[in-house]
Amino acid sequence: MRSFFVLFLPLACLADTVTMKDGTFLKGRIERIVDGVMEFRAPSLGNANLLRLELAQVESFVTDDPVRVSAGGVVSDGVASAAGGRVVTSGGSETNALDRAVELWREPSRRPSESGDKRAWVTQADADLSGRSGVVSGSGFSTGFSAKGVTKADTVIGGIRLMRAEAQGRISADDLHATLSYETNPTNIVFWYVRTDTGFDNARQIDFFSVNAGGLGFRLFTDAKGKLDARAGLAHRFELFADETQPNRSAPSGDFGLIFTRELGWAAWDSSVSFVPSFQTTGDYYVRHESSLNILRNSGPLSLRIGLANDFRSKPLPTQAKTDTAYFLRTTYVWK
Repeated sequence: MRSFFVLFLPLACLADTVTMKDGTFLKGRIERIVDGVMEFRAPSLGNANLLRLELAQVESFVTDDPVRVSAGGVVSDGVASAAGGRVVTSGGSETNALDRAVELWREPSRRPSESGDKRAWVTQADADLSGRSGVVSGSGFSTGFSAKGVTKADTVIGGIRLMRAEAQGRISADDLHATLSYETNPTNIVFWYVRTDTGFDNARQIDFFSVNAGGLGFRLFTDAKGKLDARAGLAHRFELFADETQPNRSAPSGDFGLIFTRELGWAAWDSSVSFVPSFQTTGDYYVRHESSLNILRNSGPLSLRIGLANDFRSKPLPTQAKTDTAYFLRTTYVWK
């Protein structure tokens, strides 16, 4: 039986390879397998993106270099391969069922069952050039920093972004967003989340704003190349205006959103949209949207994004446009 699986070991493989049951072929690095989930990193996705593949959807895989595999309590070292629902290593004498009992890891000191609760962090810093139209027009820049921490149970993401632009010698944008979110990993398709977005927006004459929300999320679609999540919850929205003649806004609100990611081969597509309607004032809501393509990627820490962001307010101040649009070219540096 073992000789059957040896046929799946390529003579010259440059990376781990995984074939999904839907026919998707992936090339990169298997970080580990634990609790029926394979964590897979593909260079084309960038260091910040770690795919979580359900083992039940994996048709076969083969590693390029030796790993550690445990199934049924026996640990074996060597190049690992799987096919036909069985897994084997070059250092083991038996095949085992490819199921939730299988563990695969690389560092001897970090067996998944012993380190599954440790949070794995990925951080990134970026800077971009942007053009704006809507509330104000002009060109400028933004810079940001974010960190993402993942365990097998949940995900924490925090970030901060500062934007500034000028038009005809005047400051046309000067705003800051500090964000923090927490979400559980989906059980079947359902998860829950909490999030906060706080800062200021001088272009809209907002000295301070804060949106705090929480609710349920739904994984509407997922495969080896991406996912589509929906969110629905409750929020509280607060805005303090620089113009003292304008009443401050403080209202219970709804919180709805969509988050879409997709690997295209030549690029990675990311898109998100959030809709926050006030329950206190009819027709008072805002919509924030951002879409980007991650291009010029390789196995290193640098990548380039091109995209646009929209901020729509249904009831802006009397002298302001409802929609503010920014176009950006963003360089990102990622490290773990």
